[in-house]
Amino acid sequence: MTNDCAGIEGADLIQTGAVAGHGVSARMLETFRAQGLVSRPKRAANRGLTPVWLYPPGTERQLVSLMLWREQTKNPDTLRVLLWMDGFPIPADAVRDSVSAYLSTMTRTLERELVAEASREGLHPVTEREATLNSVASTLAAKRGPNALPRLVRVAAAERSGAIESLLRSFALGETLGTTEEEAATAEMVLGISPGRRQRVNGAGPWLVGPAKDLFDAAKLVSVPAMAQALADATDAELESSRRLVVVLFRSLPLAARLIGAAFDDDNYAGMEGIGRLDQHPDFVLLLVPMVVGMIRVGWQENLDAMATALEGFPALAGELRNVLDMPAKEVEDNLNGQPAAIERQARLMIDAAMDGKLNEAPH
Repeated sequence: MTNDCAGIEGADLIQTGAVAGHGVSARMLETFRAQGLVSRPKRAANRGLTPVWLYPPGTERQLVSLMLWREQTKNPDTLRVLLWMDGFPIPADAVRDSVSAYLSTMTRTLERELVAEASREGLHPVTEREATLNSVASTLAAKRGPNALPRLVRVAAAERSGAIESLLRSFALGETLGTTEEEAATAEMVLGISPGRRQRVNGAGPWLVGPAKDLFDAAKLVSVPAMAQALADATDAELESSRRLVVVLFRSLPLAARLIGAAFDDDNYAGMEGIGRLDQHPDFVLLLVPMVVGMIRVGWQENLDAMATALEGFPALAGELRNVLDMPAKEVEDNLNGQPAAIERQARLMIDAAMDGKLNEAPH
């Protein structure tokens, strides 16, 4: 039996999962404990001669959140960081270790791919590394299909390949390049963010300003090696202070991008389509944590807080739009018909987006 003050028994925890629509067995619960995804129970007073083991209060909510995230990923490292992001008691060391493991895996995967590509092309992976990188970039640039890099802005094949190589060398390997302004502008197009230099939202100026080369300057802060170092040097307090910002950037920023895309009937309006998909990739949280930690460590806390405050209202707005779907059609039409034409059109587009599920949020 559950005692709300002292904790919750395993059988009741499993029942809570079942009520929420998730099949959880005692064996699964044991696995979750071993993976650090739920806290271990503590022995309480006996029931007769039988010892009673209680999970900490709130474990039932943590289990439901865990099961929702497991519909998207089974990776324990990712799940630990997602649960930490959701506010559950995942230790800072566990978060640090999970993110570090992911960054190390990224580096090893790229290095293995470079060796494999060199072998396929008859190149030496060390002495002909530049040619190998060029070959990998060309392969990525030409790739089509669901696992290919998105093509949000038209770019010539050779320029696309060169930009991808520069991005790999700067952000994945941490190399410092002498990138020209023209090359950096091409990289913005390959990433699909270049419309952010000209398209405006509600009269505000374009969000992408300054030299295009600033993109590659950012690699000094958010390349994989730089993020790994920032995470290793971060204190527990710095890691904790990043949590709210990680939540907003993972949940609210993509939602804001999708809302803007819906309002202007253009998914890549202001170059935001790629941003709008970030919360559909749970592993992205493993990059957000060291990114935010690194930015905090170089003194960007105030700027990040201002951005977070601006973004925090978007989930409520999306919720209001989803609630419109439950209103009688006549009431919706009456409300829309009294609005100026431009506002009515944007409202209808956003309601359609809500109906299509584009404004749904990531699991909580």
